[in-house]
Amino acid sequence: MKKFYMLMLALVLSLVLTACGSESSSEDKDSAKADDNASTQDEEKDKAKNKEKKEADSKEETVESEIGKLMIANKKKDMNKLVENGPMKLTITGIQSATLEPSDNYKELFDNKDKLTIITIGMKVENTSEETVSFHPNQATLTTNAGDQVEAELILSADIGGDFFGPTKKEGEVIFTLDTPAKDISEIKLIINGASNENLDSLGEDIELPLSF
Repeated sequence: MKKFYMLMLALVLSLVLTACGSESSSEDKDSAKADDNASTQDEEKDKAKNKEKKEADSKEETVESEIGKLMIANKKKDMNKLVENGPMKLTITGIQSATLEPSDNYKELFDNKDKLTIITIGMKVENTSEETVSFHPNQATLTTNAGDQVEAELILSADIGGDFFGPTKKEGEVIFTLDTPAKDISEIKLIINGASNENLDSLGEDIELPLSF
């Protein structure tokens, strides 16, 4: 089972985790080639390259593994959307929706479904205080514009919640599974219980965070 969960995480998160590096590399190359006296023709070429890159990013991407085929429907990278909750800082780094078609050997683990939707939310969490704070974004509830309401898949998600002992940080992805086709999901909302201290006193209001692809 441990092998399955590791494969699942690699399958779902690979494109999210590797996306940022390729963009910065491309920008560095363009910068190195840039000249203060660049001609209009060079500028047009740059515009054409940027257009081609955007078109490539918008196309459906597919990842295949032992578990099955994952087809990326929508994703947003480098979002860096910050939410403060008492002494806690929650940053949404990216979101992704995809369709998973499990292979025959793994269908039983997905209630024998031929396909399902996987939504991945990249998060960074930080306690800015010296106190112990409890905060559980990995136990979030997700709703969609299609009427879904699902809980985070704890066993598939990164362990980015719990007790934060003083000024500490955690980072990872929170995963949700649902039946609505990925292409039908354009708006989502994260609902997360507010932070609390060791005495279970509330340090922040519950979070309702709308996000769109």
